[in-house]
Amino acid sequence: MGWLVTGLVAVAAALMATVWWQGSAAPSGLLHGATSAAGEAAYCLAVAERISEITRGQGDPRLERHLDEQIDLWRLRAGHQPGLGRAALARDSAAPGVNEGAYLHVAVQDCAMRAIKFYGHRFDGFD
Repeated sequence: MGWLVTGLVAVAAALMATVWWQGSAAPSGLLHGATSAAGEAAYCLAVAERISEITRGQGDPRLERHLDEQIDLWRLRAGHQPGLGRAALARDSAAPGVNEGAYLHVAVQDCAMRAIKFYGHRFDGFD
């Protein structure tokens, strides 16, 4: 009976070690390779601002309202270096084989979902 308990303890310890090891090797959980929450916010700010530049306020009014809300949210969180987000977005969206419009479409959705699920933000434009 003692060997059974020893075996179960060994298996449990191995599983715990595996989970810890995999967790420490996992990505940070921040969007688009950001290394800090402020960097992630700067990236999301850059995404929303870039889409606003493209649409020039002439897009669907609900989309424009949502972009304005995202800009307001991410600007508060971006800190004093929003240019880092713009540089990272320019690098990512100009990579070979990347369609900027499609990339921005996915990125703005990622940022909105991050705001809702992680920060608990409620976008009035979604009502």
